[in-house]
Amino acid sequence: MHQKTTQRQNRFGRIKPDGVPALRLAAPIGVAAAAGIGAALWFAFPQMHGGTNAWIGIAVAGACFAPVMVALAWVLLVDRSTIPGAIAHPEHSVENSWYDQAAKDSFHLLLVGKGFGAAIAGFCLPPMVSWTLAAVFAFAAAAFGTSYLIRKAGGR
Repeated sequence: MHQKTTQRQNRFGRIKPDGVPALRLAAPIGVAAAAGIGAALWFAFPQMHGGTNAWIGIAVAGACFAPVMVALAWVLLVDRSTIPGAIAHPEHSVENSWYDQAAKDSFHLLLVGKGFGAAIAGFCLPPMVSWTLAAVFAFAAAAFGTSYLIRKAGGR
């Protein structure tokens, strides 16, 4: 008596290697979360309550959030090793190194842009704009410095 131990591979992966398809569980979780968001929005904006229109608003909000919430549930539930064609270690791919370098370049360009923008805004625009750009620059620089010191202390 021989039992078949391998299951058919699922296009969207499984929750665990021998588990149910991830999308089968992610879809109801995501739709329920979207309905919850729609209901929460209904309570958050009491001035919009008005009979039929309120239920239409909840339905539209739920429909708008449903695809995003299903995708989020799928990302949280799926086991990457069960997705056909997925690479084992995406953090070591060439695309990830390109992404890291692009993030570094864009951060430094944003720092320069915010600095120049704050200086130019100080002469040409109301003072609030200059102070806002300077505050964003200071926050970005502080975040960078904190991250650098944490990594330095960790030895990475």
